[in-house]
Amino acid sequence: MIQPSRLLALLAFALVASLTAAYQDVELVPGRRYQAREVRPVHNLVRKYMRYSTAASSFVDIATGWTSCGLACNSPDVHDVALNLTWHVDIPLSDGLIGVHTHDKEIVVAWAGTHRYRALITDMSVVTVPYMGTEGNVHSGFLESVRGAGRTVESHLRRLMTDHPDYMVVFTGHSKGGAEAALSALDLVHRIDGLRQRVRVWTFGEPRLGDTHFANIYNKELGSVTYRVTSAADPVVAMPPRFLFDYCHHNLEIWISNAEGDIYVGENFKECAEDPSASSSVDFYDRSILWHKNYLGLPPPDHAEAEFSW
Repeated sequence: MIQPSRLLALLAFALVASLTAAYQDVELVPGRRYQAREVRPVHNLVRKYMRYSTAASSFVDIATGWTSCGLACNSPDVHDVALNLTWHVDIPLSDGLIGVHTHDKEIVVAWAGTHRYRALITDMSVVTVPYMGTEGNVHSGFLESVRGAGRTVESHLRRLMTDHPDYMVVFTGHSKGGAEAALSALDLVHRIDGLRQRVRVWTFGEPRLGDTHFANIYNKELGSVTYRVTSAADPVVAMPPRFLFDYCHHNLEIWISNAEGDIYVGENFKECAEDPSASSSVDFYDRSILWHKNYLGLPPPDHAEAEFSW
């Protein structure tokens, strides 16, 4: 007969093992706090994907490559990625890039944040619309941006997945780009065979994307392969407010709770994935936009020079 202590140890191991498989070989347990020294691998991944997100927001262009985005692209993480596509769509507004990281065996799809004045219109289009005939409703501005570039992204991604059948596909973005990365990933797993088994989603400073019904849909589809990273007192992650159209975050929140890089992993909730012990524990009036621009030191200082173009 198995001793209770042994049984608990086996259950704990099974939980960590399942999270390890789901969350890119990073051992994270929902509801647990980690000191910075315990989660250096997580920090490395945050910085890596933030660099891609920042590059997308710096209007990197395939013609000029990584020379066009300053300190954001001055990293081996970025230089090791071969650009396959950059897009800059005016109507509906959308910017981003697709690249291939041969060493890490990844296809990266990065969506730009709010770095055009016109993108503010997208951000403020908070009225929700039905999502794909479901009970869920999503931010109309983000949905329009994703659908505007969706077919182009889909065609390139299909080809790259065929060319690199053993590569993972990582969707990433900061701020508005984070919301669009999550939404595009959800869209495309329904349209591209085999993507669901290869997808990961890393977002940073992502605003709320849809209502409670949509959050539940997202959690069932991609909640186990998504890292929604929030930074200390970032105000953007608290927008749009909960009382407006029943907006609600999806799983899984990774809250970087202070400048030292300590992390709290949000609990997974069935109704609305907003752990009161994570970023939502910060009063709105104690938040600062400086935290939206500080995800373990990224974006870099010169990134402000890209803000804003028309």
